[in-house]
Amino acid sequence: MSPTSTRADRGTPPSGAARTVLTLLLVVVLALSAAAAAMVTLGPVRQDVGPVETKLSVVLSLRGGTEVAVPPVGRLMMETHSGPLRLRAGVEGVDPAAVGTIFRGGGSSVTAETATAEVLDGLRRLALRTSVVAVLASAIACALVFRRLRAVVVGSTATVLALGLTGGIAAATFETEAVTEPTYDGLLAQAPALVGSVTDARSAVDAYGGRVTQLADNVARLYGSLITLPDGPGPEATRVLWVSDIHNNPAAYRVMAALVEQFDVTAVVDTGDTTDLGSAPENLIHAPIARLGVPYLWVRGNHDSSVTQAYLASLPNVTVLDGGEVVEAAGIRWAGIGDPRYTPVKRVAGSTSAQRELLRDSGRELRDALEQQDSPVDVVLVHESPMAEPLLGTVPLVLDGHVHERREQRVDGTLELTQGSSGGAGLRTFDGEGALPLEMSILHFDPDDRSLITVDQITVAGVEEQLATFQRRGATSLAPADEE
Repeated sequence: MSPTSTRADRGTPPSGAARTVLTLLLVVVLALSAAAAAMVTLGPVRQDVGPVETKLSVVLSLRGGTEVAVPPVGRLMMETHSGPLRLRAGVEGVDPAAVGTIFRGGGSSVTAETATAEVLDGLRRLALRTSVVAVLASAIACALVFRRLRAVVVGSTATVLALGLTGGIAAATFETEAVTEPTYDGLLAQAPALVGSVTDARSAVDAYGGRVTQLADNVARLYGSLITLPDGPGPEATRVLWVSDIHNNPAAYRVMAALVEQFDVTAVVDTGDTTDLGSAPENLIHAPIARLGVPYLWVRGNHDSSVTQAYLASLPNVTVLDGGEVVEAAGIRWAGIGDPRYTPVKRVAGSTSAQRELLRDSGRELRDALEQQDSPVDVVLVHESPMAEPLLGTVPLVLDGHVHERREQRVDGTLELTQGSSGGAGLRTFDGEGALPLEMSILHFDPDDRSLITVDQITVAGVEEQLATFQRRGATSLAPADEE
């Protein structure tokens, strides 16, 4: 035998040993894969926490942590522990009786102690169930594939060790304080007070229980507002998101993006005051409009300059309505005109009679332009209510803003709706107005006759009450009697 062949033989493991090691690796990989799949599909448990019905589950995640999903408004995430296991709690619904009690101001029967006990009971059942299904799944998978008792024992043992290791990592790295510092996405990004305040908590355990209690009550309130909505107009309706008076608040675009996705919105309409000063540097704040993925119709407000209008007109999905131009979007015929005033800085309170007449003249200009159209317009966009006055009785629906509060009136068959501030008035909150919530609306239109069916009024993220609320109103219930 040559020296070369001897060295080659010494460097090559025996084929039998190689097959054994490879088989063991395959057994372990199969066992852990089956265990992970079973944990996701068969491991979840349901647990009531006060009035809130939750679904608890464990999934693989390198980051670990805890995630609470509150459909359709988003998620909150807490870095409670390191990976590779993440705890998920999905809100499935609420107890209607408990919701009724909370809505009537009767409070909730859940306390910090009972909430903590209910959560811990759910976690214990989750740990037991996921462990059992993981071990059984790994054993069954190994038995079916390898058909040997040794493979079943090895696979089950590997799963038990993996569960012990990952559970130990989660327990060793768990930080109760992380429950008080969640991050948010979706609509909940504007509702940090959903989990309440814990500044007066005596201990970490009390803080945890207090947070769970507040979360349960506030989720019940949120779902109460959803489940008490009248029946919607149906999936065939055309849904349009209406915003106004964003005033440079970038948070508004996060809420808008969530609503566009979650409510399957086909267009967005904006009745102006997107900026505060109308300067070029402010334009960068409004770049997210181009990422909404739907047509965006806009009219100029009194805080928006020609610079603002030119920038928005340059965005691919934005159509600026001005001078009576009629545009069809989402199957609806829209028209609008920009605010004739450019008053980015307040100089006097209210409007003079000359200013009001200037606004009316703008409305008359739009009315005259629409009279020349061959087909009727369904909705008109203006920024200030005086601009709508000449249009009353000539179009079915007029939308405006400016005053930072919702209003409504019906005159001569025209419904005029005024939007609140979709940016919480932005920097105007430091100018004597006080903190305001973000107010937006989903308009539901009949796809056949293009008439307004219902309005979902959405209010988000007031400083005092940072929780999303929904109110659905039928078009016929909005200002039912003509008002002069």
